Amino acid sequence: MVHFRFPIRQLPISLQEFATDIESIVEQVFNQGDCKEQKCEPVDTTSAFRPAVDIYEAEQQFDLYMDLPGVKPESVKLEMHEDRLIVSGVRAVVEKAEGVTAHRVERTSGPFSRSIQLPKQLDAEKIEAHFDNGVLHVSLPKQAKPQPRTIEIKTN
Repeated sequence: MVHFRFPIRQLPISLQEFATDIESIVEQVFNQGDCKEQKCEPVDTTSAFRPAVDIYEAEQQFDLYMDLPGVKPESVKLEMHEDRLIVSGVRAVVEKAEGVTAHRVERTSGPFSRSIQLPKQLDAEKIEAHFDNGVLHVSLPKQAKPQPRTIEIKTN
């Protein structure tokens, strides 16, 4: 995953969308090189809503946090394809009342999909996800490292 050296969310609002678009393009270019024989999902650059993601690594696991304000938990789908976690869903469109004029519309809606490449050392059977206050938290445990063992030598 490609990251800018500066947090996009700290840019002036007028530059945030531009920086997010550039990050999306860079991520797509670099992630496309990891897709072999069309076995992984491409990055969706047509989606209007692109949730922010933070990923942290600890000794025993990775933790992914995705901001999904206004998204209902039942409209989110998590899939693991080899070494990719795909988070997709729909952020509902806010309907305006008839006769109402919008002066500014910055909140995006519609379908979204994020494909996040992860290390192959994960224990996919133990992945857990929790949704609380508009934040999706996915706990991705690492596989246990093989422990050294002594092998008995038998004689005739």
